[in-house]
Amino acid sequence: MGLQSYDYGLRPHDNFTVVREFYLNNNHLEILNRLFTPMIGVNATGLYHYLNQFVKHEEDAVLTHYIIMSELKINLLEFRKEMDLLEGIGLVKTYVNHNEQHSSFVYFLNQPPTAKQFFSDPMLSVYLYSEVSKQRYQQLKHHFETKSSVDLNSYQDVTRTFTDVFKIPNKALAQDTEHIQDDKPYGGIDLTQVHFDFETLYDLLQNHFISSKIVTNDAKALITQIATLYGLTPESMKRIILKSITSAQELSFEELRKHARTYYLMEHEQQLPNLQVKSEKDNVPSKINTSEETSSQSDNWLVQLEQTSPIDMLASWSESEPTTQQKFMVEELIERENLSFGVINILLQFVMLKEDMKLPKTYIFEIASNWKKKGIKTAEQAYEYAMKINQPKKESYPTKNRYKQKQLASREMTPKWLEERDEKPEKDNQQHNDEEDEKLKNDRERFLNQLKNRWKEGE
Repeated sequence: MGLQSYDYGLRPHDNFTVVREFYLNNNHLEILNRLFTPMIGVNATGLYHYLNQFVKHEEDAVLTHYIIMSELKINLLEFRKEMDLLEGIGLVKTYVNHNEQHSSFVYFLNQPPTAKQFFSDPMLSVYLYSEVSKQRYQQLKHHFETKSSVDLNSYQDVTRTFTDVFKIPNKALAQDTEHIQDDKPYGGIDLTQVHFDFETLYDLLQNHFISSKIVTNDAKALITQIATLYGLTPESMKRIILKSITSAQELSFEELRKHARTYYLMEHEQQLPNLQVKSEKDNVPSKINTSEETSSQSDNWLVQLEQTSPIDMLASWSESEPTTQQKFMVEELIERENLSFGVINILLQFVMLKEDMKLPKTYIFEIASNWKKKGIKTAEQAYEYAMKINQPKKESYPTKNRYKQKQLASREMTPKWLEERDEKPEKDNQQHNDEEDEKLKNDRERFLNQLKNRWKEGE
């Protein structure tokens, strides 16, 4: 999966605003439904349509993510998963403003591309082709082709111009168009974080007496797209460019796309690349130093608790959806006490361990009020305080160093104190078992001896 809800500090009570700076027409809907849905799925395009309803929402009414969760019947992780797809494909831009109380989000709905833009984009067109059959791709392309019903080749354009019909005014009227909305075209897939070594490419072209001037700004954008799509190196790109230069010593974009596609198909058994969503492990940077990795696992656990909704934590911990009453209790707890997610997660886990996995509301609110008075604001502070007030049972709660022994799962929110509360060193367990076996053996022999003595007395 891509980014999680906690990567944005997203919480249910955070408010949001939806902005759309273009007129959404039927052509846009056709593009979304026919071309984008096969690539990113109906849930993502459905979320785009759903967010559109809030564009002209009353300014004095506050919209929170509770509305999205309630109406779409999804949690914040599922919401962020679909938003990742919309953002990655270039249909949505997200902005956030954090403060101490909550975060405010602004979701900009980007204008979908025209059909010509879509099929001219090497990445979008190839990814669509990979998701549908060749016949279906041709059907979709044919659907958006505009054909004139009249052949105008033998006709002459005799349309009057403006100055042919109207007088030009002597005085120009001062124009103030600053606040007039202008449709913003589709910006394409954002590849600003992608690096392609153009300096090496220029050097390679120079060896063939090809000037770097042939690579214009538009050509650089297309080369970056093609290199990203097909995973091409500067050496491979040089070969493709040499085949795409016209007799006028200009670079043909159409030939560039065609030769790049042919090159990739030859290298990959005639299989075009498809659109793949990153998994969670793809988003975790690799770590070379094992000691550094293990030393930070406990901190990662606390950070994870700080950034995960308590409802999501309960669902992941118990491997079942929390009851409606539990959800209402958590929502009330968040709104009433204004504690961070991390503090609430530690609090709920603490109570469940003390109350045999139950969640008594009165007890929870009493502890929450007490922790708030004591100024506990982070998961780490809550953890340390929970350890402190349970000193007699300290052996049931592991120290932070014990967290180093296990790799944290990105979605698994089972607290380490629950996983390890019943653990004992293997050596102690074996010794205990041996002592129990020896005791049982001695007791059995003693009992048999008593029976023998009684039988002798009876004789």
